[in-house]
Amino acid sequence: MAEGIELKRVVMVKAIVTEAFKQNLIKELERAIANLEGQLGQMENQSKNYLEDLKKKGLMQKAAAFKHQLDEERNRQAASKSDLMMKIEEAKRLQIGSEFVQGPLEGPVSVNIGDNLYKKVGGAEILVKDGIVQEIRGA
Repeated sequence: MAEGIELKRVVMVKAIVTEAFKQNLIKELERAIANLEGQLGQMENQSKNYLEDLKKKGLMQKAAAFKHQLDEERNRQAASKSDLMMKIEEAKRLQIGSEFVQGPLEGPVSVNIGDNLYKKVGGAEILVKDGIVQEIRGA
């Protein structure tokens, strides 16, 4: 019978907000908007040609279905852009010194007989400041 086992656990990464962190976050979000706009432009050009081709071939029902699909994709892209713009505004309001949740990472943890499983696999956090680990919580 095994005495212990390696498991994966989620470790939340939080950053201490600095001016450099705020600027990098805003630039990252702006880059994501630019990528989205580029994809949308490319999609519009390709779709326009495809739609014209369908109409020339007299495939009006297929053209209407494609246009509907295109409209849904435009709406989805617009919602994504709006969401990113809101995140930029939130980033601008971040307080220096506050903690910002960057996201989860997976990490291994050893679990042995007699361990409290919930303490071992839950609630671990890594706090970073400008990329440097400042604190490890709940390890």
